[in-house]
Amino acid sequence: PKTKPTPSPTPTPSPKGGFYPNEPNLQDSAQQIQDALKYGQSLKELNQKYPWYSKLPIETKDYRIIYDFDKEMFRIRIKSAVVATEGVKSDIQSALSDLKKIGVSEPIKYYVLDVNGNQL
Repeated sequence: PKTKPTPSPTPTPSPKGGFYPNEPNLQDSAQQIQDALKYGQSLKELNQKYPWYSKLPIETKDYRIIYDFDKEMFRIRIKSAVVATEGVKSDIQSALSDLKKIGVSEPIKYYVLDVNGNQL
């Protein structure tokens, strides 16, 4: 026996005003565009003020460098569990050299943490 096709249900308007439940309305679309423009402008300003920021973090086997916006300086975290003074000095010099390579101008403001987060 043949079956009759079931008619599709009549679309009913969603509370947002369209006929599809996830259909964005014009107000939502306008807000999304406005938010995207604000985000784009903020990103542009960030790149102008900190042109090297997109090249972070710098990660080596000995240290990791990030920028700390709260302190407005770079954080160099030494990865070695054994912190020898000469080794730390060498790591810091390498880290500062890496920062210069990505365009950070001197004087470079930074602080250093050990593997456990203690300031050195």
